[in-house]
Amino acid sequence: MVIALALISVFVLYPRLSVMIASGLGMPGYKGPFNGQPLRQGLDLKGGMEIILGPDFRADVATLDEISNTVKQQIEKVTSVTTQPKAAKLGLQDMGKYEGLKFTFASAGDTQRVIAAGVIEQDLSLGEGAGKTTYKLLPSQVGRTIEITVNQVLSKDFIEKSMTQADEIIKLRVNRLGLTEPDIRLDLPNQRIMVQLPSVKTEKEAQEILQRTGRLNFRLNGVKVLFGDDLKSAKAGYDGGKVVINFSFGKEGATRLRYITENNLKKPMAIYLDEDPLMDNPAPIIESAIPDGNGQITLGGAGIEEAKKDAILMEAGSLPISLRNLSFNQVAPTLGKDMIRQSLVAGVAGIALVVIFMLGFYGLMGALADVALILYVALVLVVMSLMRGVLTLPGVAGLILSVGMAVDANIIIFERIKDELRAGKRVRPAVAGGFSRAFWTIFDSNLTTLIIAGVLLIYGYGAVRGFAITLGIGIMVSMFTALIVTRFLMDLLIDRDPDKFVSRFRA
Repeated sequence: MVIALALISVFVLYPRLSVMIASGLGMPGYKGPFNGQPLRQGLDLKGGMEIILGPDFRADVATLDEISNTVKQQIEKVTSVTTQPKAAKLGLQDMGKYEGLKFTFASAGDTQRVIAAGVIEQDLSLGEGAGKTTYKLLPSQVGRTIEITVNQVLSKDFIEKSMTQADEIIKLRVNRLGLTEPDIRLDLPNQRIMVQLPSVKTEKEAQEILQRTGRLNFRLNGVKVLFGDDLKSAKAGYDGGKVVINFSFGKEGATRLRYITENNLKKPMAIYLDEDPLMDNPAPIIESAIPDGNGQITLGGAGIEEAKKDAILMEAGSLPISLRNLSFNQVAPTLGKDMIRQSLVAGVAGIALVVIFMLGFYGLMGALADVALILYVALVLVVMSLMRGVLTLPGVAGLILSVGMAVDANIIIFERIKDELRAGKRVRPAVAGGFSRAFWTIFDSNLTTLIIAGVLLIYGYGAVRGFAITLGIGIMVSMFTALIVTRFLMDLLIDRDPDKFVSRFRA
């Protein structure tokens, strides 16, 4: 058992080794646990990537086509040339959006007449009701072309309120369990959100962690009719054996949803994050009116895990404003190399002192406890790896501290066994009695700490929740190594030579 746990720990914490072994066994395509990525290190130890997000005022492709048709009609009031102005999207495409439009004319004179006439409206409103949006058009002449920058018009108060809400949503999205340890900062004066993600090296990986920063919207026949600003909850589940997503809107969203569903029965209503469909085709069909904002989406061939992912993106993806990636930059570790090295040296020295103490005070039994402690550290790191946690310098300090706390259970067990031996019991009854008497003392002391961890997990936020989870993991693993692993090793020694076991157990 101990050997199996040790091998699992090595393969998880050192995936390159498992890749090498797999290659030797004729499995060259194997990439190891987590695609060969070991336990991730925090911004203080390893650095990562900084993503700067800002409001996305650009228009999507469908909106630009509609604006293009309107602008063409206005231009035709001025120019009488036979060659119609041809529109093209301005700027590079990003997330299904462009900076604006470009119109090319037969001559520079036609371009000048259009600009001089001022027929291109500065403000243009599209859509109706909740989907009504105003865009500002800023035309400029460039040779035989007119370039029109198209930006969505939003009030300053709306932007600041939306950015504040988006900041909270991104924090929940990136660090749902509190184990990721990102650095997320809101810069309202400059309308930016700066996100630093530890151990991230590529833009693609950063996007996957952010889980797309789109604004949730619902569409009928390609037209946006409802946004997800007022979406209160979305949960995946089963209904009649089918995978479904149950959702709920607040008062304002429920009113809009009632009107939409009453007037569009049996029509598909697609769900998007900005310009990306949230669910695979076909789009959900409106089977009946939804009068109170509480509805259900029945998924065709999707499994429950895919439904849970979609529900999370619906719930945490209901950003009040669209965001775009303004820049990606690699960031260096926040701590210097010397500070990291000195801290790690101090940590290793602390663990070494604990090991030496157990060896000096308990002899062979102390060596067994040290083996259990080493396995304890490895198992805690393995569990953190499986949960995709991030190891920071405070986390290293906490882990080293937990080693000292974990050894307490072994000390209690050894002292109880000593008491049993002094009472005249033989080896096996003494060991059984020692573990039995120590169990409730260890259990009660750890239970009180688990209760505190549970309170922090329920009421805490961000790094506090991460600390609570790490603390809980450490407590449960320490009980396992002390009560199971140490007992297993002691039984092996007793089976080989009970008398020698007693002589080496320094009473």
